Amino acid sequence: MSNAVANLAEDTKAQILEVATERFRHYGYRKTTMAEVAGDCRMSAGNLYRYFESKSDIGAAVSIAWFDALHQTARAAIAQPGLSPRQKLEAYVMAVNRFTVESLRNTPHIQEMVDFLCEERRDLVEQHLVSCHEIVVSILEGGVKRGVFEIADISACARAVLNAIVRFEYPPLLVLSGEANFDEEVRAVVSLIVDGLSCERTQAAS
Repeated sequence: MSNAVANLAEDTKAQILEVATERFRHYGYRKTTMAEVAGDCRMSAGNLYRYFESKSDIGAAVSIAWFDALHQTARAAIAQPGLSPRQKLEAYVMAVNRFTVESLRNTPHIQEMVDFLCEERRDLVEQHLVSCHEIVVSILEGGVKRGVFEIADISACARAVLNAIVRFEYPPLLVLSGEANFDEEVRAVVSLIVDGLSCERTQAAS
């Protein structure tokens, strides 16, 4: 395949994903059909199947793009210069929370995508969790190197942190929270986590 043909194929796939994302956003994943996506792209359903074998494949690609954007947002938040380990952890949780809350506002049917991932593409959820784990591990390792945290098992600690903050990123829980002041709650939870990891606390208890 020539570079020109390959680039055209990638451009077409990007167009399909953009159209499908809009369909999912406004009408939901379940109600969207391949024929509708093809119609929005002004192509035949048969041509659409040349790029994606099923709606599930389109849903997976849309989800991957969403996860990638979330991870990039989180990494950018903790990459700000001059942040302490505590501030990095707070910045990470706030970035994830704000990104997800904004997605909820823009995508009323986001729960359908969550259901789709849990039912059909659990592997993508696992990959997302691995990326989140890597980011939190990097924050904790930085805290240990700076003598701020004392952690025996950083990997296990990172998993515990992710479990503790799931309330701020899982769409169903965010919906149930209504108009909660998430920034205030994030600070409270992060303070509790950091205080538990603090070297000063450990030294005081010994």
